[in-house]
Amino acid sequence: MNGLSLIQEAALAYAWMNQDSNTRDFTNLGISEAFIALKNQRMIEMQTDWEHSLVMFQSMLPAGSEHYDKARKARRWFKPVSDEADGLMMYLAVQDEEKRKSEDRHAFVSVDFDKDTYYSELSRCGLLNVQWADDSPYLVTVTDEGRIYANGWFQERMDERIQSISVAPVINNNVSAKANAEAEIGDVTIGATVGALLDLDIEQKLKDDAQEAVKNLEKAAKDKNKEKFAEKLEKVASIAKSSAEIASIVLPFVQIAIKSLIG
Repeated sequence: MNGLSLIQEAALAYAWMNQDSNTRDFTNLGISEAFIALKNQRMIEMQTDWEHSLVMFQSMLPAGSEHYDKARKARRWFKPVSDEADGLMMYLAVQDEEKRKSEDRHAFVSVDFDKDTYYSELSRCGLLNVQWADDSPYLVTVTDEGRIYANGWFQERMDERIQSISVAPVINNNVSAKANAEAEIGDVTIGATVGALLDLDIEQKLKDDAQEAVKNLEKAAKDKNKEKFAEKLEKVASIAKSSAEIASIVLPFVQIAIKSLIG
């Protein structure tokens, strides 16, 4: 995701989750090459030996924290699981990928009985298929949805979602379509949009919410943050439901914002 392989994403997630713990020797995870790749990309600080098998983690670096935050937000958008469950899922997805390369039948992944809560969480979200024995995970496989989650393939769905979301259909036909003439804007900019909202004769709180929503939408578009843009776009749509006056102002701006995001 975003330039890293699955195994590197898993290594980064593990490093992030353990950055404040006493655990520093990551060698036994069996993914030393991934940690070294992160070190070479200045995402983590670590020490290794001349064979590049030892991994003694030291700290996260700014580039690594930034990448993790962005990737984690994207995965959370797809499936809202805890950070602990996310870290486990990424590690199990690496096992699944390796086993599927060499095995024809179901690729069973490892079970950690100390993390049964997270296996249950991932199972409820459809990312793992878990067979239980005495309330403990017994046989575990990664589902297709789990592979989509771990590899970041859901980002294609995010793109489709942004393209399909439209504010216009959510306006109730029973709401008066009469808009304040002063709210008509020719030059669709954030300044003109906010100015037109200020001129509306509506409840102040609704006006404030609308201004904040379009500002947040503009920022997400400028940042090219698709998951955040989808979130902010839904907020704009929700506000537009309550007022045809607001909808008539924000719709042109939304169209410009979408073009800015995908342009």
